[in-house]
Order: sequence, then structure tokens, then C-alpha cells
Amino acid sequence: MKMGFSINIITGFYLLVCGSSTNINVITTGNRSMYNTHDYGVDVKNISSILFRVKGCTDGRINLYDGPDFSTAKSAFVLLGGWANHKCLMEPCSGCTTTYSPWYLFLDCNEMRPMWINWTGRLLSVGHGAYVGEQIFIFTDEQRDFDVQYLAVGSTYIHVFDWEFDGEAGNYFERVVPNGWSTRKMLSSLTSNSKFKCVKSCQVMIGCRSISYQYTTNICQLYFERSRSVDIDLDNTWETWIERNA
Repeated sequence: MKMGFSINIITGFYLLVCGSSTNINVITTGNRSMYNTHDYGVDVKNISSILFRVKGCTDGRINLYDGPDFSTAKSAFVLLGGWANHKCLMEPCSGCTTTYSPWYLFLDCNEMRPMWINWTGRLLSVGHGAYVGEQIFIFTDEQRDFDVQYLAVGSTYIHVFDWEFDGEAGNYFERVVPNGWSTRKMLSSLTSNSKFKCVKSCQVMIGCRSISYQYTTNICQLYFERSRSVDIDLDNTWETWIERNA
């Protein structure tokens, strides 16, 4: 499945991005920075497996934790597409044996690859496909010593990864009337060549709840809070959009 940038305008000034009302995308920037999926609406506390799609070149990382403080929490680790995208490894706990996969091309720099990870019964396995349990490419019988409460994703080197999960919130944006820019507390300001990409920038930034976009300058402003009509400074060259829970 190719990862295309899909946009639909819905009656009543609703903007749908990411191609589905149930997709949550997490963009990770590499250098071992791990992104807590809970911050994006992906909660794993009451499940034991999860489907995801991933696009990236090499050395994607998945960590499972027993607490929100990743510096002290017990953890399990999976490396996807190491050794120039030819091998994977997993460590089900600190001090556990490292397990390696067979030699294979796991990731794709340009296309989403459907995968799953399963931690049922304190065991750990990962595979390809849209059904948990099919096409397993790495697993271990060694049990971890903790219950999974959080999942984080990232990559080892400088490669940007796009991780896509199923979820509910964060993909609909609703236009605020009238035209103008928001006076709410700003999170960031950047340049974007379309309002759709401006919304996309908001989606992948923790804490972003609304955007203002100016067509004449391509300025994209991101805000901590959802903007209201009373927050708008009138200007016909600007539009403001707010995140709307599906």
C-alpha cells in the first residue's frame, strides 16, 4: 500500500486527513528519540497486541514499558530492519537473551508495510500482515518480567519514520468561522505550502490542537488549545482549523 497524502473536504467545513477517520500517524525523527504512542491516543494498557503500518528505511525501534517514565521503567525492545534493513532483533526484558530474525528485507523507504506486535502471556512476537499471528518473523519463548502499559516508537539513526495506528481521535479538523488567525497561545510557527500540510504538521506534534494558515505567505501557526470564534483576529487571508474528536 503506497502512502499517499489524501484529503477530503466534508460538508460543513470538516477536513479529513490521513485517509481514514481511524488512522493515527506518529512521525519519528530518529537518533534514538522514542515517541510515546499514548500521547497520540494509542493506549495499550488493556490490550496484548496491536496492528500498525510503518514506512522507513532502516533501524526502526519499538519499545514496550511498564510505566510512563521511560528512564526508569522496565522495558522490552524490538529493532526492525537493522543491518541495512536485513535483520531484526528483540530483547523481551533487560538482561534477557537477544533473539535475531532470519536475513530478510523488512522495511520500505517509500511504502507502508503492515505489521503487528503481540505480547500475550508475557511472550513477544512480531510479524507481517493485517492479522495478529500470521507471517511471524521474530519471536521468543523467554518471558519478560513486567506487564506492558506503554508502547513507544522511533528509529536509531537519522531516518524519519512514519508509524500508523488505528484509533479514533485526532484526524478530523473543523474550520472556525470567521476567517482570521487565532490569538490563542502559539506552539510553533512554520512555513507550509498548503493548509492541508499545515494540519498534518499539527497532527504529528504533541500538544497541538488547532492551526491558522495564511494563503498569501504560506505561514502555518500551531496552537496548544482549540481556537474559538471569539479568539479570531479578523483577516480574510487566514483560515483557522481546530482538532475535532471523531
